[in-house]
Amino acid sequence: MQCPRCNQDLIEVKKHGVIIDTCTTCGGIWLDKGELGKIISQIKEAEKAIDEEISPVFKERKEYEKYYDKYKYKKKSTFGKIFDIFD
Repeated sequence: MQCPRCNQDLIEVKKHGVIIDTCTTCGGIWLDKGELGKIISQIKEAEKAIDEEISPVFKERKEYEKYYDKYKYKKKSTFGKIFDIFD
């Protein structure tokens, strides 16, 4: 198959079950019908797996922040910082 941009030969590369046509000259990537849909579905599956793995960590962090939120200090303005010398 020829590259539509530079008319050089395309190389078929198989990545994660999807065959992608790439041009070594111009660096173009060409997808056949349905290949973009396969890539998008694999990305969604990977995102879902990552979300399921990370969600317990975020739950613990929210509980931590809820407990320790009362110890956070508010940022003081420059005017407020000047009067800290009297504390």
